Amino acid sequence: MSEIVNNLVTEVQEDRINRHDPVRAGVSLGTLLKKSGNVLVFEVTTGATTGLEIFNQNAPFKFEVVGVSIQPRGASVNGTMKLTNGTNDITNAMVVAVDKTMVVPTTIDNDYSIIEKGQTLEVVCAGDSVGSTIGLITITIVPKD
Repeated sequence: MSEIVNNLVTEVQEDRINRHDPVRAGVSLGTLLKKSGNVLVFEVTTGATTGLEIFNQNAPFKFEVVGVSIQPRGASVNGTMKLTNGTNDITNAMVVAVDKTMVVPTTIDNDYSIIEKGQTLEVVCAGDSVGSTIGLITITIVPKD
């Protein structure tokens, strides 16, 4: 991992990103997002109500979340996922109970969708079977000055 990205993402997070985007594997995440890519891909392999941070008080630069889609990958009974800035909801809770059926939020709250450098971006799961609430999340972002 490059010096720019040291301590920004864990090795597990980097592996998740690289596993789902082999073309960009090994490219500095900070450089990648600021210069060319405006998409984050994050895999939730075991749902949890907390602790699924994409950035945990360490976003590498200021950006705005402008789009989200989820590919559910499990048999959750009534599980949901939402994106938060650590405190406030960016999206509504999206039902991810049907395996392989694409899901998008009905709302993105513009009051909370801008993530400042050093802030948190996380996935929060809920429902009666949180552990089986799993999926692949694609987040479209726009770098901000």
